[in-house]
Amino acid sequence: MPEVTPLRQRPVGGAGLDIALGLLLVALEVVVCAIATFRIGMAGWADSYDGTPETAERPPTDWGPAITFGVITLVVVAITVALLRTNRPWAGSIQVCVALVLCIVTVQIGQSDYRRSHPAPASNPSDGPVRSGHQCHSGGDNHECRDSGS
Repeated sequence: MPEVTPLRQRPVGGAGLDIALGLLLVALEVVVCAIATFRIGMAGWADSYDGTPETAERPPTDWGPAITFGVITLVVVAITVALLRTNRPWAGSIQVCVALVLCIVTVQIGQSDYRRSHPAPASNPSDGPVRSGHQCHSGGDNHECRDSGS
């Protein structure tokens, strides 16, 4: 007959302590993210007033904020794994949600900074009657009457 392994024992303190631990960790992570956001914002603010004249060239992509929040996300994932391995399911579940939110925030930060430094090219206006301001009255299309002035 195969040997039956015992189920994992409940964590000390039960579910109440587990939930309290999860909420405490969320509060600490909010503080860390607020400090990181403040420092990143102040650095960007200081860079915008450096006294150099504005030029036509686009600023390079600044990956610092995305890397900062990526590291914070990895730390939260490591905490999540540790909590789940030590049989803290509630705290671990809360940390999974926090890690997902931080992952989304990290991607959004990186994507918005990339878009800022790489804007989409301006589109050329079409030759349609709405944009050209006149229509061809001879029955032809707009390409025939575009330069005729009628």
